[in-house]
Amino acid sequence: MIQFVKKESFGNYICAFFGFCKHRQKHNRQLLCVIGLLTLFVGGMPLIAFPQNLSSANNLTVRGQVRLPSDRAMPDEGLDVVLLKFVLSPEGQVTPTGPQGRDKTDTGGNFEFVKVSPDLRAGYQIGTRVEGELYSSKVFFMQAGEKLIKIDIIVPSISADVEKLETSQVSLVIESGLGAITVTEMLVINNSSPDRIDTRTKSLEQVLPKGVENFRMIETKSGATIQHQLEANLLEIEHVFPTGSTQIIYQYRLSAWFGSLEMNREFSHSLEKVSVFTPDGLLRIKSDQLTFSGQQSLHDTAFLSWKSKASDTNRLSFKISNIPAHSLQYTGIPVVILFLLFAAVALFFRTRLLNNIHSEKSTPRETTIVLELHA
Repeated sequence: MIQFVKKESFGNYICAFFGFCKHRQKHNRQLLCVIGLLTLFVGGMPLIAFPQNLSSANNLTVRGQVRLPSDRAMPDEGLDVVLLKFVLSPEGQVTPTGPQGRDKTDTGGNFEFVKVSPDLRAGYQIGTRVEGELYSSKVFFMQAGEKLIKIDIIVPSISADVEKLETSQVSLVIESGLGAITVTEMLVINNSSPDRIDTRTKSLEQVLPKGVENFRMIETKSGATIQHQLEANLLEIEHVFPTGSTQIIYQYRLSAWFGSLEMNREFSHSLEKVSVFTPDGLLRIKSDQLTFSGQQSLHDTAFLSWKSKASDTNRLSFKISNIPAHSLQYTGIPVVILFLLFAAVALFFRTRLLNNIHSEKSTPRETTIVLELHA
């Protein structure tokens, strides 16, 4: 059954539909406006916050002074100063990441680095060069919210007082060779004074064992070359020692006879500072002045460690055996034996010949005496 709708009712439906559409459209516009405002607010927050954070993060100043000793004058053009940054690598090594800033001091030695980007996990240091020598400040770290850091570079004066140098540690690493041993000595020289100690006028002396061969000085990690002179077994070290510890490494060779030798090394300090290292299972050490202290690994090689006992003497003596002997040393033994046999035979025949001559000279005289008695 078909029902017809009246025109008034149909018109009311049309009006209601358009009214609903207008209401939805107004509601959608309001919703779009709210969404747009939220998007603009959320998206604009980094644009507003980032410049503020960047401004506060870069608002750090590192300021200081290069302090020269009284006998040095600041160059008229100033000194070049560098801000260095050090980070810890994944392997656990401290590595530099390059200069973070450069500046030039004024005539008073003052410098300043502005708008520094801090890294709270890194270490920093100020460096400069004075007359070709590199000097640096202490390592410092940056704190959160810090605005100013004051750090100075102190260039120490030079002294010739060698007595202020102290040997804090001596290590003798003995390795085996064919008919000889190779000794690597590592000295740790400590300078506790605020001055640099110059030993070029009065050298630092080390008395090495007699018979030193193939001596060579090994460069340090910094690449610095230690000037030296070697006369017989007296080593004279000529170097400018900075404040703190300096490591000196040198190497020499000692010949052994028939697989052993006795080593004598003199020191100007207590023997308690001396340690001896020999490769495990190769050389043998015998001495009343050394005590075994265990095993230690050096450059992936197992070494036996020996400590020196406290003693009134500064002379360390020990015997090294089990050294591979050169074949020429043993080939000389038969030659020596043959020479001794030849000398013994020659001496025997010479003695016999002299006895025969003496007998021949004494026989006629005895005969004459007998005749005279008969007469």
